[in-house]
Amino acid sequence: MDLEVRHLRLVEAVDAAGSVTKAATGLGVSQPALTAQVRRIEHVVGGPVFDRGRHGARPTPLGEVLLPHIRDVLAALDDLHRAVRHFQGRSGSRTLRLAVRQTPFASQLCGVVGEVCPDDVVDLSVVDRQATVLAALADGTVDLALHVDFSGQQLVLPPGIRKTVVGSEPMFVMIAPEHPLADRDEVELAELGGCEWLLAVNGDDEFDRHLSAQCDLAGIGPITVRAYAPLVATQLIRRGEPVVAPVQALNTGLPMTGKVLPLRGSPVRVRHILLWSEDGPIDAERAERIRAGLVTAYGSLVDELGRLPGWWDRNDGWLGSARGVTGHAPDAPPHAAPDAAPPDCAANGPTPHGPRSAGPGRDGPQGDGPLSDGRQTAARGVKEHPRQVVPFATSPTPPPKPAARPVPPTRPARTPPPSPVASYPTADGAPATPDTPASAR
Repeated sequence: MDLEVRHLRLVEAVDAAGSVTKAATGLGVSQPALTAQVRRIEHVVGGPVFDRGRHGARPTPLGEVLLPHIRDVLAALDDLHRAVRHFQGRSGSRTLRLAVRQTPFASQLCGVVGEVCPDDVVDLSVVDRQATVLAALADGTVDLALHVDFSGQQLVLPPGIRKTVVGSEPMFVMIAPEHPLADRDEVELAELGGCEWLLAVNGDDEFDRHLSAQCDLAGIGPITVRAYAPLVATQLIRRGEPVVAPVQALNTGLPMTGKVLPLRGSPVRVRHILLWSEDGPIDAERAERIRAGLVTAYGSLVDELGRLPGWWDRNDGWLGSARGVTGHAPDAPPHAAPDAAPPDCAANGPTPHGPRSAGPGRDGPQGDGPLSDGRQTAARGVKEHPRQVVPFATSPTPPPKPAARPVPPTRPARTPPPSPVASYPTADGAPATPDTPASAR
């Protein structure tokens, strides 16, 4: 086997992370797969490159010799790729490589990019994991990505990657029509304690951590989730099981039946972001035009696919709202005041309608979506989420205290009838009672 560029990048990733496990997480691969690749590389170079133990992975003397050359080779290749992309950017037609997370909103990206870059050919791929899409942007295999992050877990960008916020979208919940809360117009997140959460299988755990954190903040504590296929979820909801499924605000077309309700304050939400490389064919001016086109496109999707018609008319500051996103905030502060303007508009000052407090029917976005440890109960396929408190722009509205239960009237105490008194003959022949001393009997 000859060493390839991908092998050099694996060695550099392990050295930068300090452990094979951390490097595997950053690369979006399993730890055993990366370990096997490192062993093949060590077989080719004739000795161990890393000393692996409890302390992590440290370069061996052979590794210390290899790593400077590996860095030089990778830096030269990156310069070569940048030069090629720059040349292609100056030429006529080119292929723009786009990546999206699989959402109804993502279907609009190709059309919007086609309007902004009419001379370019668009190639689209689906990439659900954040680490994978960032790696693709860094190595130039993707030029532009429409992805997501979550409140308290804003995406941290590597050098050379830029972003702009498209806007925030609420997540609704679906419960069985026979559920005790099904007749409500909206529910508190805390009222869903004790339910089992149904989450889609997509190989991504960012939303799972976000949901677990918001449930913890709402006072529910650790939650139990089950990965589901759509048909299984439909069956569980139809049977009236105590389950709840978070659903996107736009209908995805999956065959799920149940009652869809908004969460008061919308603590569970997703933020759509646009990502691109500084060295690629997309610059800040084109990215802003694409962002504006996506905002308009989302508004048209609300009329066609919105799960709760009228919700966007009653709630400002969200994608699709009548008075929605008026500007973008590339780096909105993660801790905003409770009555601060929506974070998607915060960078450009207050929204036209000014700051307002969240309330019933007026819940704007207050902040910017399986578990990382992969623990799973084989018998049921259920993963237990650890308690992980994640900073949030504003804490969810606390649930109302239950009304005091009425105290039943006190019944008068019943006096038991007197017990018959036994008599015993005493020494002098007089009758005795139980109170007569035993010595006198």
